[in-house]
Amino acid sequence: MTTRYQGSANGGAGTALKTAKLLRLGEEPRNSFDYEWDAVTGVVVLSGGCKQVLGVKEGAHNTGQQILPNVHPDDAAKLETTFAALTPDKPNTQISYRMIRPKHGDVWVETNGMALFDKAGRKLRITGAVTDITARNQAETELVTANFLLHLALEAGQSVGWDWDVKSGRDSWFGDLQSVFGIPSTTYSGHVEDFRRRVHADDRALVWKAVTHAMESQSLYRAEFRIVRNDGSICWVAAQGRFYYSSDGVPHRMLGIAVDITARKSAEEALRGKDKELAEAQRLAGVGSWRWDPETDTVVWSEELYRIAGRDLKLPAVSYAEHPRLFTPESWERLRRAVEDALRTGSSYELDLELIRADGRTRWITARGETERDTTGRVVQLRGTVQDITERRRSQEALRESEERLRLAAQAGRMYAFEWDRKSDKIVRSAEFAHILGLSSKPKETTCEQMMTVVHPDDRVKVHAALNECTPEAPTYRVQYRVLRDDGSVVWMEKVGYAFFDHKGEVDRAIGMVADITERKLAEEAVSTLSRRLIEAQEAERARIARDLHDDIGQRLALALMTIDQLQQPSSNSKAQGPGRMDEVRKQIVDISRSIHNLSHELHSATLRYLGIAKAIQGFCSEFSAQQKVEVNLACQDVPGTVTPEISLCLYRVLQEALHNAVKHSTVRRFEVELRGTSDGVSLTIRDSGIGFDPQKAMKGRGLGLISMQERLKLVNGDLSVDSQPSRGTAIHARVPLAPAK
Repeated sequence: MTTRYQGSANGGAGTALKTAKLLRLGEEPRNSFDYEWDAVTGVVVLSGGCKQVLGVKEGAHNTGQQILPNVHPDDAAKLETTFAALTPDKPNTQISYRMIRPKHGDVWVETNGMALFDKAGRKLRITGAVTDITARNQAETELVTANFLLHLALEAGQSVGWDWDVKSGRDSWFGDLQSVFGIPSTTYSGHVEDFRRRVHADDRALVWKAVTHAMESQSLYRAEFRIVRNDGSICWVAAQGRFYYSSDGVPHRMLGIAVDITARKSAEEALRGKDKELAEAQRLAGVGSWRWDPETDTVVWSEELYRIAGRDLKLPAVSYAEHPRLFTPESWERLRRAVEDALRTGSSYELDLELIRADGRTRWITARGETERDTTGRVVQLRGTVQDITERRRSQEALRESEERLRLAAQAGRMYAFEWDRKSDKIVRSAEFAHILGLSSKPKETTCEQMMTVVHPDDRVKVHAALNECTPEAPTYRVQYRVLRDDGSVVWMEKVGYAFFDHKGEVDRAIGMVADITERKLAEEAVSTLSRRLIEAQEAERARIARDLHDDIGQRLALALMTIDQLQQPSSNSKAQGPGRMDEVRKQIVDISRSIHNLSHELHSATLRYLGIAKAIQGFCSEFSAQQKVEVNLACQDVPGTVTPEISLCLYRVLQEALHNAVKHSTVRRFEVELRGTSDGVSLTIRDSGIGFDPQKAMKGRGLGLISMQERLKLVNGDLSVDSQPSRGTAIHARVPLAPAK
């Protein structure tokens, strides 16, 4: 190439200058110039812009060898090879290379040329243009770099970009196609329908609706949807793009980026799951949560807190300023003080408050709150929970009421509760034990061993046996025993217990109640004594009736029978005395009949049944007076005619018992009987002025008169009172209420 650029400059100098002038006339922009190279002489004629591009003087006679050293060493051989390769068949050339400019740095130039040949095929000259492409090369380099960085960013961000030619439907994708589409490539050219098919079937309508809206409204396109990868897995993407339009408003291109948000969607789904679990946990626990910004009075409630407050979820949470209407005045005042203290000191709080629901009903809640601070330590927010404790509070209230009722019942029934632990042998007793056992100075806790020391010696074995005989199948036991009190008295106790067993089937502990049954025992003993005495009285009455029948009526009947037998004897004496003796027999029989009548009347009065209480008492007093040879004064006043047979019989028996006792014990022969009706009952009084007696001793004695009268009156809701003192006479008062007329 060196020999080609060399040659004589004499013959071609004028031609070169003329060519330079012509080239200068047609020179284009200053970063481009025309040239003509004479292949025979080696002279190169350059137009005016050459200095700026090649760093040579304008109009100077330069040869190829003078210019070649300014070509970058890495590009010189490429330039020589390109020019040497021109042939008549391929006369055109285009090559880019660098020119060295010491003060300005390297310059990229692009040379376009066409070679002219003679008939022999020898190269005569080359004409063309040289253009400074430094800026273009730099822009292209920057574009390549930008594209490279974009690809890196898309791949690093698991994103893809697209370029869609709307008219042709051609669609190019680039970026992290593997992550988004499952395509092992970084670029893909296809049709928009290829993309449509990859969109999840349930999301296609949504995506195309967003695309159509953005196209028609010339707005930004945004959508989140699912892509079905080649392997069938799902990728969530967030896409954003923009349409570009021609001058007549027709969309011709769309560019955009889609970001893989599968991880975010999974996190959101997990968060929704956690939120759902939290909401369910709050519902089950009856616990709601809240947050409050004091500066803006912004309040956020959880769903469960809405339910607790009975408030519609569609409504905003109640602001702090409106909180007074959520609580009773007393509860609001306590909450207000707690919140103010929390804001001032940063302390937390926990309060039981009475909440007023939207429907007006109240619920009890436990409100807890704590503060949040910023980096400077200033309180900026309060958060907390609200727990519905209504049922628990009601249960506690019911338990307190139950315990109070149990305590009252224990006091009324003279009982105390106990719990025994086998391992420690400790017995814990309720407070009532001290009064019952007379152990006011003793502690509530004792041991089984210590307790047994106050049990009556004769009962200790059965107390031990009662618990020892329990089994897991029959864990309850009951035992009655005596306790020796410190004052020397004895009280009867009844223990009812329930035993708990360990895994070995041995008694682990026991609980139960112990009741003072002393009065019941005394009552049972009294009833037993009374029953015995009643039986004895019945036997005595039977004996009296038997004596009356045998000793009186029986003997009188035997005497009458003997008299009749004598009258039947065929003797003159009996005939002479016949009429008189018959009168005597008749009289005996009449007396016997009267005695039987009186005895029958005492047992059961027909007058009482048919004529009423007043006539029956009047008849009895008359007969009793005649029979006993005593004076009985009877006064009846305002006796109602509605007295029932049960009440009439009761008063009649009381009168009988009282007069018999008076005749037997008073030592007087005059008695007063008064039967009086009142507005709501009937009263009977029997008085005497005899020696009198002590009623309390009489009730405890062996006699049954007063006891039988008292028991009879109890059967008809009546009552008995006795006024008597030694040497001052006796007055027995019986009163029976009459049931109101129906």
